[in-house]
Amino acid sequence: MEASCPSIWPEEKTPDDVANCTDCGLYTHGSRMIWGEGNPHAPIMIVLDNPGAREDREGNPFVCGTRETLQKAAYEVGVSAEDLYVTYILKRRPVKAYDKERTREKTTVSYHPLAVRRRPNLWKYFMEDWRFLVEAYRI
Repeated sequence: MEASCPSIWPEEKTPDDVANCTDCGLYTHGSRMIWGEGNPHAPIMIVLDNPGAREDREGNPFVCGTRETLQKAAYEVGVSAEDLYVTYILKRRPVKAYDKERTREKTTVSYHPLAVRRRPNLWKYFMEDWRFLVEAYRI
């Protein structure tokens, strides 16, 4: 990455056995599945909530603000793009309101701690996810 000029990283191909998955309902949003981007063999993996916008309305590729920020930070601390891989909890970008309960059932994903802190009504679901984690992994 030259200077801190954002660039479009190569996307990792979605595994064939899940490429047409409809379990979580996000396929209805018309967004395509993004498995990850960057170097899948990199020593550093960053896990984000969901892929950001990758194309403008005309289909021209661009770098969203999240990816631009990540790339800028990596550049400033001397981490090369080859040392990074970004993947997502949700593999499709939600473009409208979606059934979060259905999605959570299929992804076993908890709410972000800051979201819970800001919206105390999510605490119940957050704790259900933690209890599931303990049960599943016998921590």
